[in-house]
Amino acid sequence: MDLSNIKLNNITSDEVFQLIIEKIFENPIFSGGALLSIAGFFWYFVDWAWSIGQRLFRERYFTSLELTNENMTYRWVVNHINQNSKWETRNLSVESTLDENETGVTSLKHKFIPGLGNHYFYYKNRLVYFERTRDKRNVMVLDERGSSLSKRMETVTLSTYGGSIEFWRQFLDDASKECLDAMDKGLTIHVNRSDYWEESGAPRRKRAMETVILADGISESLHNDLKSFLTSASWYHDRGIPYRRGYLLYGPPGTGKSSFIAALASQFGYGIAMLSLTNKFLSDSELNYLLNNAPTKCFVILEDIDAAFKNREKVEDDEDKNTVDSSITLSGLLNAIDGIASSEERILFMTTNYKEHLDSAIIRPGRIDFQVYLGHCTPEMVKKMFKRFYENVSEENIEKFSEATSKFEKTFSPAELQKHLILYKDSPEAAIEHANDLI
Repeated sequence: MDLSNIKLNNITSDEVFQLIIEKIFENPIFSGGALLSIAGFFWYFVDWAWSIGQRLFRERYFTSLELTNENMTYRWVVNHINQNSKWETRNLSVESTLDENETGVTSLKHKFIPGLGNHYFYYKNRLVYFERTRDKRNVMVLDERGSSLSKRMETVTLSTYGGSIEFWRQFLDDASKECLDAMDKGLTIHVNRSDYWEESGAPRRKRAMETVILADGISESLHNDLKSFLTSASWYHDRGIPYRRGYLLYGPPGTGKSSFIAALASQFGYGIAMLSLTNKFLSDSELNYLLNNAPTKCFVILEDIDAAFKNREKVEDDEDKNTVDSSITLSGLLNAIDGIASSEERILFMTTNYKEHLDSAIIRPGRIDFQVYLGHCTPEMVKKMFKRFYENVSEENIEKFSEATSKFEKTFSPAELQKHLILYKDSPEAAIEHANDLI
């Protein structure tokens, strides 16, 4: 800028300043930069005002619901959004599982769910914004059926205009209804994978109590005891008694121990959590965690407990307290069952083929409260099972089959009887004719 031609005679300082400004803006580079700066500042101000206004608007008129995958309803919500959204999303995640049908044919199934990022969907004619994010941290999470899994931390944030607590409560109820209905219709089985629980396949068909044939009075007595326990929580709490119950089912192989537990679980609307003690990599601390953090509303089952521990009173070598198949200690198991940190509201079942092999400490009162012997078939059991297999079978044929089997010198288990009747499932006469094949 050239100021050499400006005459300063009789010119005020204000006029000098005005002349300088005019000369500056006559420079196209400077004037263009100044205009860009003003426009940038103006845009920054508009963006700042918009952000503040949007935040104030959302705080005043929007409601949000945040769920992490540590919450068992997380997967239900994601599935519900995916199945009921009116807006198709092109950002998907896939979960693949192996499925085996009744004939043993295995197929691969894929389930698509909304991927990470932002999505939109409608619920009750209301637009809901849906954001799914993933953290780098690993957390122990519960799946929709209560199984513990180790996964990356995920968060879903749902927002809508004018919602309320009741709106979100209704949304969660609708999202969980389908899964809860499926759980009511099936028997869920959980197994332990090292130090966490995992659901084993799809829910099984529930088993009716009358399909398990036991000696007279056994089914009713255990059923009544369990029913009494489930309705006595206040009684236990008022008297300072730990609210948990232990059952031992013992007897020869094939007498229906596992089937009876499955029928009881089906009857009372419980699932089953199978805990294997013969896992060589299972430590005492992991056992304690699994036993006291079992999936909700599940019977915990320790099958073939005799395979994990020998009776100390019959072990000649004092150092050989465990079998070679188990890395946990007897004291670790006892502390997990009824130690000071043991959980309440727990129903524990143990099964064994050889009660005499069990250490007396395992089955003492307080750890095992109810013992049931399931033995080989009695004549009455034979009649009940025969009648159940063949509809409209005559009393004469029932008596014939019962008489034929009662002549055996060797007893047989319900599993052996069932195998025989399945072999001749289309002809009760053939089952009677070949009754000797049982032994």
